Amino acid sequence: MPSAVIWLLDANTLSETDCDALLDYLSEAELLRYRRFLRPLRQREFLLGRIVLRFAVAQLMGIAFEAIEIIERQGRAPQLQLPPTCPLTPHFSLSHSRGWVACAASAGTPLGIDIEALDAGRDVDALARSAFSAVESDWLSGLPAVQKTEAFYALWSCKEALYKLISHQGEETVLPQLVAGGLRLQSGPGWHARSWSQQGFAISLCSREQLAAVERIRLYGATLQAWRQQAGA
Repeated sequence: MPSAVIWLLDANTLSETDCDALLDYLSEAELLRYRRFLRPLRQREFLLGRIVLRFAVAQLMGIAFEAIEIIERQGRAPQLQLPPTCPLTPHFSLSHSRGWVACAASAGTPLGIDIEALDAGRDVDALARSAFSAVESDWLSGLPAVQKTEAFYALWSCKEALYKLISHQGEETVLPQLVAGGLRLQSGPGWHARSWSQQGFAISLCSREQLAAVERIRLYGATLQAWRQQAGA
């Protein structure tokens, strides 16, 4: 069975100087898109998402960070361009929420990842009635109050991750129901899901093939050297 790695970075911990130093790694097309974002936080998420993606692929494939090119595609996920010597192009998925960036990579199976900040102040029952099916909404409303926020965001992020997985495969993006018999489903035809709660966020990873293992690595600092040391720890 294939495996995957999830790389996590809190962009809120990086200074403006840290981020400016990383701009040199972006292509002209990426810089143009970066400058179109009006909100500084969204700019930062985009920049670090592209940098973490390069780093994740470099670590997975054992190639130089600088040898990886990213091609922007309007309305679609970016495309990787690797050196001709690479035997395959890995699968990846990106997500961000409130300054956190998550990147999943696998050499063996398509992926979809989503990260969502847990917000205990929101009326999750009302949100579920508008965003989920009746069966899914009823499942959430039947849970104890102390479990509802985390359960809502776990299901929400799983739906988002599954949507990315299905749409990246070029298939019709009709999501299956993720609750049956009063339980959350963790797999279905052509998909498998894993979910975690970490640092006040819900994280979901969906894959086409069942994964033998998923490693989660949080990155600290803003230099490739620091990240490489953490990856090798």
